[in-house]
Order: sequence, then structure tokens, then C-alpha cells
Amino acid sequence: MAIAPARPATPADRVPEAARPPTARPFPGLPLPAVALTLGALTALSRVPFRSHYLFSWDSANFALALDRYSVPFHQPHPPGYALYVASASLVYRVMGDANASYVALSVAASGLAVVFLALAAARLAGQAVAVLAAVILATSSVFWSQGEVAYPYAFLALFTSLVAWTCAAVRDGVRGAGRLTVLCGGLIGIAAGFRSELLPFLAPLWLYAALRRPGRWGERLSSLAAGGALLALVVLAWYVPMVTLSGGWAAYGAATGSYYIYFIQSTSGAGKLLLGLLENSRAIVGYLYNGLGLALVPMLYYLGRYFSPQRLAGDRRARFLLLWLIPPLVFYVTVHVGNPGYVLSFLPALCIYAAVATLGLLDDLRATAAGLAERYPLLIPLARPGWVTPAAGVVVAGIGLTNALLFLVASGEGRYREIRQIDRILSRQVAYIRQGFPPQESLLVAYDRSRQYRYYLPRHRIELLFDVAVAGAVTDTSRYWERRTTLAVPPGVTAVLFPDLGRNTSDQPGLVQRVDLGEGVELYVARVQAGDEVRYGYQYASARGR
Repeated sequence: MAIAPARPATPADRVPEAARPPTARPFPGLPLPAVALTLGALTALSRVPFRSHYLFSWDSANFALALDRYSVPFHQPHPPGYALYVASASLVYRVMGDANASYVALSVAASGLAVVFLALAAARLAGQAVAVLAAVILATSSVFWSQGEVAYPYAFLALFTSLVAWTCAAVRDGVRGAGRLTVLCGGLIGIAAGFRSELLPFLAPLWLYAALRRPGRWGERLSSLAAGGALLALVVLAWYVPMVTLSGGWAAYGAATGSYYIYFIQSTSGAGKLLLGLLENSRAIVGYLYNGLGLALVPMLYYLGRYFSPQRLAGDRRARFLLLWLIPPLVFYVTVHVGNPGYVLSFLPALCIYAAVATLGLLDDLRATAAGLAERYPLLIPLARPGWVTPAAGVVVAGIGLTNALLFLVASGEGRYREIRQIDRILSRQVAYIRQGFPPQESLLVAYDRSRQYRYYLPRHRIELLFDVAVAGAVTDTSRYWERRTTLAVPPGVTAVLFPDLGRNTSDQPGLVQRVDLGEGVELYVARVQAGDEVRYGYQYASARGR
């Protein structure tokens, strides 16, 4: 969709020159859409060699199981249902024939498109130089990169927030056809909610702000907003009703989602854990942002007070726009729940735009300092000229991008390349070993972290939970999940009990439980048993005794 140039600046858009970053065009001979598409294509291509080949996590297995039978009460997938995400994967699955590959293909595509729309949104907000710099920071972000390699929906957070932000920025600027864009944006938010339901409350404030603040008569603004709201509701109903129907009706769906949300509210939110929950969530967000932005945090912290100062927010709609993009997800993650690094992708693109602006602002401050000292120190005269700022920002961001890429490719950490490869190695070797030597009717698997992956790859085997975190709050302090033990009498016909993700065995009397080394850090524990033997297990604990 072609978007007309922005309207001329109004007095409210004018800010002090010292606070305005340079807006030079780093590629004056190329139209911005071509630059954005090139960056997006390079991003998608960079994901292909490092993609996962096995289901990365518990949630990934839930999504894969949903392709065979969709049912939220059975956690296929887990609540709230991710209806359009699973539906999109089912279309790709018909072509690729592999569940993990289908979901990973969606993550790769979403990563490339997220960079495209971020570049377009950043260009409208701050110019082409910021657009290119922000796109490079996002594309090389360790957190963003990891989410583009696995069967997770988090890359769609970056995609839809960037797409809606671009559309909202165009609406706020009063482009030709802004009313139609307002309606379209409502539909886009409805689609986004079908991939990640939290995107509806996250993006609605930005949409409302853009629709109500765009130039034009109030009646036109309100009518466009009402039409957009109607389209949003229709889109949501189009995927919500089938989702509930496939899940056995409202009673079954409501019970499943209600218990799921109650657990997270009790265990992670400020409502459930009060100040401790707020502190834990805040600390997690800081860690995720450190991993997601890397050295870009240096100019961001330097420029923070200037860019988001009250004076700047009152006079610069672009700063207000970014703040409205940032606040809803941040408030939710701090007060309610932040599950893993992928969550921050709902606002990481906005921070990448700010990081690019901050980098240019820092370098422009250095230029202004050199200009002030040039009379006393003639050697600083070249640095007093503005022409070097944008190229220097490109060098700085290239360095940030290189270090961020190395974080993903070389360093250890959650979701990084080493973990992706190790999980592939674990599942490929363990599944092959179990299939070869342990018939389903004679074996029992006891697992936790990867129990859903085993359920997908070994559907005929019986699987029991090693321990259950979800009931920890419902028992006494002396029965916390890491202390509880389950005792099982081996049923007739079972000759082996396997513990594929025990981690380590803390039992001082493991008895029949033996460790099997499958090489390169892959192992599992096996107990050769017979009917009537007693097996006890729990968190990092396994023991088996003969009759």
C-alpha cells in the first residue's frame, strides 16, 4: 500500500535543534521500500542456517500437537489458544509435512517482515538514517534472532507491533486516505490478537491516539474509529468462535484458560506475589533487554533524559508516539507476567528506533562539543562539521550489530544458538535410542522439561511427569515441588523406566537407576525393572528398588 508523504510540520512538532537528530539519507539513490525489503530479506536469509530441527520447548510441542488435534483444554496448544498462529502453521504444514519446520518457517518469515515494517515505521518517525540503523539493531539482536530460529510465536510480536506502528504513524501524520487506514489498522490489530492475544491491549492505545489526533474533523475521526472498531470485533469473532468450538465449547475453554491464568497470577504477578513479583519481573525484563540490545544500551542511557523529558514529550509527537508504544507492554510485564525473553519483542522494535536516535544524538553532541572547542584546538575543526555524524553512527551500529550477532552465535544463554543445537542433539539422540531399544508397551518415560516433546516424538510411549510445579502453591511448605516424591509400583509388562531429562540424580541410593551417556553432553537415566518393583522420583531425583 502506497502511503503519501507526511503533512508539513506544525508548531507542536518543532523541538530544539540540539534535541533533533540528523536525518541524512544514507542511501540517497534508493527508495526506502527497496532498502527496507533488502534488510528484511537479509534478516530472513540469516536465520535459515541456524534454525532448529526439533521442537525447541514445551510450548513448541503444544503447537505441534495442535496440528493433529486442536484443543485448548488439552493444551494443544496451551491457553489462550493462538488460533491464527496455529491456522497459519497448518497451511504451511500441508506443504512441508513437518510440524517443527512449518512453525520455524513462520518465525523466519515473521523476522524478515518485522525488520521491513520497523524500517518503514522508523523512517516515517525519524528519517531514513534512523530507519536503517534501527533495522540493523533489531535484525542482529540476540533475543530477536533466537526467536526467528525456533517454533515460537514471539517473532510475530515484533512483526505486528512494527506493522501497526507504521500504519498508526501514517494515520497520525494525516496522509491521504488516513480514514481508511484507521479502519484497516483496526483489522490488523484483530489479526494480531489471533497470533498473540496480548497485542490487542498493547496496540489499542497507539491506534486510538493516532486516530483521534490525526488532522481532520472530529466527526470523520470518530466515524473512522468506529468502523475500525467494528472491523476489529468482526476479525476477532472470526477466529475466536472456531477456537472455542474446537476446544469443546465455552465451558471447557473457560475452565482451561481460567485455571491457567490463575496459576500465573499467583506465581508471577504483583497481585499474587506483591512487591516480590514486581521486582522479579522487573529484573527479568532488564536482563532480557540487556541481551536484546547489547552495547546499544550505552547511547540509550545517555540520551534517555533528553528524549523522554517532559519538555520533549509536550513538544514532540514522535516521542509521545514511542512512549505509547512502550508503556502498555512494560506495565503488563512488570505487574502481571513476563515468561521468557521473547516477550520483550512487543516493544523491542520501538527501543531500536530510540537506540538509533540516541546514537545519532550522542554523536551530534560530540560534534557540538568539538565545534565549541575548535577555536582553541584547531585539530577538532573536522569534527565540528556535521557530515561525519551519520557515517559514524553507521560504524557504531555496525559494531553493535556485530557484538549482538556474536552473542547469539557464540555465547551461552537462553535461546541462543548453542542451546538450539544442544536441544536438537538431545532430542535426536534420545528419541533414536528409545525407539531402537525400548518398545512402547514395555517402557515408561518419566520426564518434565521436555515431556511434551517426547509426547510428540514418542506418541505410543506412556509418559509421566517427573514433578509438577503448578501445584506448588496448593501444598504445605514441606511438600514444595523440589522436595516432593512420587512412588510408583512397576505395572506388569514394563521392563524399563527412563528419565530422559532428569538433569542430575541427587539420590544417594539410586538402586537400579543407571546413567547412559549418548555423547556430546547428551544422557539419560534408565532403570531396568520388573513388575512390582518400586520407583521413586521427583525434581532431580530418581531411585528404583527390586522386590
